[in-house]
Amino acid sequence: MTAVTAARPTLTITDGLRAEAARVVEQAGDEKVSSVVITTETGKQIEVPTDLAEVLDSIVHRMVQGGRIVLASMPELLTTSNAADVLGVSRPTLVKLIEDGKLPAVMRGTHRRVRWSDLSRFRDEREAQRRAAVRELLEADFGGE
Repeated sequence: MTAVTAARPTLTITDGLRAEAARVVEQAGDEKVSSVVITTETGKQIEVPTDLAEVLDSIVHRMVQGGRIVLASMPELLTTSNAADVLGVSRPTLVKLIEDGKLPAVMRGTHRRVRWSDLSRFRDEREAQRRAAVRELLEADFGGE
């Protein structure tokens, strides 16, 4: 496999791009994205694998929410402080999640480290639980009869 490095300019997310992202999100609704097809300027079509399509879907959803989108690399093993920052919790809360067996960690010497893949999975599962709880609340009958 040949490695390809392609420099891309900085992309500014304009109101127009944000509106296009909102249109895509609205059309997809609650359906999970399973594939994306990229068409090059010469008409070549490339089907994007499901995992990568999910990344693109996540970016589009973030565009709709507003703010900046920054793509950066993360090491596979994160410190507990870094992992806590990613989850938006305090370091002691993250350590409790590890001690309670809710989030796996590995020891490197005397320090705990959290694998990015485990942290990402935990974050996604927690977000899915939050969405389900909100959906339940919205669907609940609050004595409307």
